[in-house]
Amino acid sequence: MFKTNMFVVTLFVLVYVVCGKVNSTDVTSSRMAWMKGLLDHHDWMEILDGNHTVPRECESDLRQYITALNEGSLWASKIYDASGQYSPNILFGNEYWMGSINACHDLQLKQYYAQTPPFPTTFHVAKINLTVDRDHIPQARLMLVGQCVPAACNKDAVKAILDAAELIVSNRAAIAGIDATFNTLYVRPVPGSYSLLSDPKLHILGTAMLIVSIWMLAASIYEGYLERRYQYKEQKDLEVANNNHKPTPNTQQSTESSEEDLRDRDIRREPCGMWSEILLSFSILSNGRAILGTQRPSDGALTCLHGMRFMSVLWVIMVHTYLTIFFIADNKTMRVVTERNFLYQSVGNASYCVDTFFFISGLLVTVLFLRSEEKKAKRKNAKMPERVDKEMNKNVNGYTNSALSVSVISQESFYEDMLDKPTTKGYSKQEIVRMTRSFFVMFSYRVVRLTPAYAFVIGLNELVLRYTYDHTVFEPAIFDHITCAKYWWRNVLYINNLFPQKDMCMVWSWYMANDTQFYVVGIILLLISVKHMRLAMVTLILVMVSSWATTIYVSVWHQYKARIQEPFEMFDPLYDKPWSRIGPYLVGMMVGWYLYKTRCQIRIPYWVVAIGWPASLVIITSLIFGMVDGYFEVWPTAFYVSIGHTAWAVALAWIAIACCCGYGGLINSALSYRGLLPLSRLTYCAYLVHPTIMMYTSFLLDGPLHLQNSMVLVIYAGYAVMAFLASFAISLAFEAPAVRLIKIFSGGNKGQKSTK
Repeated sequence: MFKTNMFVVTLFVLVYVVCGKVNSTDVTSSRMAWMKGLLDHHDWMEILDGNHTVPRECESDLRQYITALNEGSLWASKIYDASGQYSPNILFGNEYWMGSINACHDLQLKQYYAQTPPFPTTFHVAKINLTVDRDHIPQARLMLVGQCVPAACNKDAVKAILDAAELIVSNRAAIAGIDATFNTLYVRPVPGSYSLLSDPKLHILGTAMLIVSIWMLAASIYEGYLERRYQYKEQKDLEVANNNHKPTPNTQQSTESSEEDLRDRDIRREPCGMWSEILLSFSILSNGRAILGTQRPSDGALTCLHGMRFMSVLWVIMVHTYLTIFFIADNKTMRVVTERNFLYQSVGNASYCVDTFFFISGLLVTVLFLRSEEKKAKRKNAKMPERVDKEMNKNVNGYTNSALSVSVISQESFYEDMLDKPTTKGYSKQEIVRMTRSFFVMFSYRVVRLTPAYAFVIGLNELVLRYTYDHTVFEPAIFDHITCAKYWWRNVLYINNLFPQKDMCMVWSWYMANDTQFYVVGIILLLISVKHMRLAMVTLILVMVSSWATTIYVSVWHQYKARIQEPFEMFDPLYDKPWSRIGPYLVGMMVGWYLYKTRCQIRIPYWVVAIGWPASLVIITSLIFGMVDGYFEVWPTAFYVSIGHTAWAVALAWIAIACCCGYGGLINSALSYRGLLPLSRLTYCAYLVHPTIMMYTSFLLDGPLHLQNSMVLVIYAGYAVMAFLASFAISLAFEAPAVRLIKIFSGGNKGQKSTK
């Protein structure tokens, strides 16, 4: 009986053991269970008991931590919880097991928590390489893993522990029959050793900002005093005039001209001497009014350009928002899902928004040049007094007087040395000298106006990126803290688009270089047109055709196939190169010439209007949403990337002509809405600074975001608001003062009163 009972018990034990082994095998054969066991701090005691190179103090603190963790102490559990472990969405593109750097720092605060670790803690980020068989993660997945550890453990100690942990998890994979690898590439502390306050570049930039701020404050106080004194004087003059029953000087002036009346009603102070005007050029009061003014210009035919520029900048910000969120998302495969959406083509094919800037730039440069030429010719012929020609004195929709556009500066004082219409076919030596002088004067004034704000953003961007790299748990793909330190001079010379993307400071500033290079080409063509209009037109057409041919050749040479998923695949050979982007600028020049010659007084047949608007919208829609299959073959791509940019400008040409000539309807009303005027003036600085804001705010998160379109739209709205607020501050401090100083030194303020 006893033997029988022993046999039964032994049988039950054997069955239990066998079943246990089977169940254990089922669990450990699970790929997900194996990945969940990675980086488990409970295994570290086994590492510390074996051979290792961990420093003694670090080893002692780690033993104390792991013992407390196994005993269930709260402070140890918090350290474990703040460290990166397996996170969901690993098979949906998750590359971040971050834990929380904020939690790692917070758990040490004894004034808030009863249980805190007996040693200080610090945070490290490890980069690991992970593969799991041919189905789960067949290609090497580079993962970022956060580790909250005792402060006595430096990056080498953490690297030694993770290297030892590789043996443990590799043995588990081998026992379970899982083809998986896990190895640690490197470890870095967060934050690093960089000290922002010790950076000499911060001292330089901070000193410049302090000087400008003091200047702005002093100028604003002084202008406020002048305005109050002027208002008091006007009030006294009005009282005297009322007592004597005589009209005031302003009233007399208003009876002569409604335009003069409008200008006088805007007067806020008396004109000052040159040195006072130099001081007042930094005044927040007058510069703020100039930027935020919503009064439509008196020549308001070109107001639709404001809406185009504002919408294009919003488009740029939207695209960059998506790219930023894609990078820090914990479900990166959601990008693939998003790219399947038909509407996502508006993001993947958004390069045309920059073509809008080029089109507007070419249009405005041409209009301003021709207006100045006509004004100069009338003065030369002495047909009327200098200030009678009010049409030529008017600004172009606030672009010249406010001077806050991307590509155009006030040119009225630049052309006094322009050539008269010569009668001979060739150019004399004197004429060539004058043309050369005019060219360099115009180019220098443009550079002087644009560069102060540009240089400030370059310096700010380098400091922000250097600080961000030192404090981020991510690894941003932009290295402006290195490239801007080495190659900032390329940006200041506006030639950065001629160098590889990896060596570019502020990659998005390729537009500035292109626009400046196009400005050079445009001014040369316009100077030639003064005497040889046909030669200028033929040259323009040849440049455009050669641009198409060059782009087609480069595209076919590289066997480029445009894909919605990789809009910047050909960035270096094609995307940012002037020979593939100049088409819209040249189209804008032709439209500017046409609008000027016709004075926007064109009678367009209604059948042309009925065809023009649908054709324009079809071109725009087909260029944005025409990549139905998500890609083009080689030759369709060649024509798409070459002629497509010019076709976009042709569609904009119709919109501009129709709106300026009175055939725009509701579209013109929307684009010309006067509330867009101040926002349009801020687009230049908003374009420059918005990526810096994005990188700083997103890469200083302590963990990834979960990608959803609704969330992207909310973040996009915040980025847009922040970009325009920052743009307003930069415009007040650098751009608007530069414009006013240019006017002072060029004589543009002589005899003029200060207005709003």
